[in-house]
Amino acid sequence: MKLKAATALLALMLASSAPLAQQGAPSDNARIEKLKTTVIESVEARRKLAQVINDTVFSFGELAYQEFETSKYLTELLEKNGFKVERGVAGMPTAWVARWGSGHPIIALGSDIDCLPKANQKPGVAYREPLVEGAPGHGEGHNSGQAVNIVAALAVKDLMEREKLPGTIMLWPGVAEELLGAKAYFVRAGIFRDVDAVLFTHVGDAFETSWGLPQGTGPISVEYTLSNSAESDRQRWAAFIFA
Repeated sequence: MKLKAATALLALMLASSAPLAQQGAPSDNARIEKLKTTVIESVEARRKLAQVINDTVFSFGELAYQEFETSKYLTELLEKNGFKVERGVAGMPTAWVARWGSGHPIIALGSDIDCLPKANQKPGVAYREPLVEGAPGHGEGHNSGQAVNIVAALAVKDLMEREKLPGTIMLWPGVAEELLGAKAYFVRAGIFRDVDAVLFTHVGDAFETSWGLPQGTGPISVEYTLSNSAESDRQRWAAFIFA
């Protein structure tokens, strides 16, 4: 979370046209470092809030396109903190965009919110123990990303208000990520048209940070059907590979 807040702040500094972001004297660099320290302290002061958000979203455990309670909770929390929320974005009932500030740079913080089928799990234990057998749950950590983003956004918002920094903070959810939903529809709807930078959060096991083109597999949804005929299978695979 410290890295998330510092990165968001640094992106604002570098993208801004304000004097603070201009290349210059060592004193400017010292001020930026001081502000980064301030925003990290602000994140740490919201440690409990981050845990509450994390646990609350975990408790909802809603499947793709059904993230109604999750979206309601997150958007109301953001509205209470001064963000303007647009709901039903890109034709999806559980999709939303929350914005605070004005002008550029526009920094968009995104994270997924849907859960997995049959992944219901008792929190805080390192073994399989469902609360409700067969129910959906957050088996991939999608309950954690918005907690990180919101706390980082609030910390940077405080600093921007105090330092009178220009810019817009934008938060958005990865609706139905497990079904490859939301993101392509967001792009088609022009949600990111004027955005200067997008920082996306997903839980990992190595505290890694990546940039540029996406890594990993699963860019499309594919259903494989295998027949009893080896020749038919070869034809199917050839058609798939060369399609």
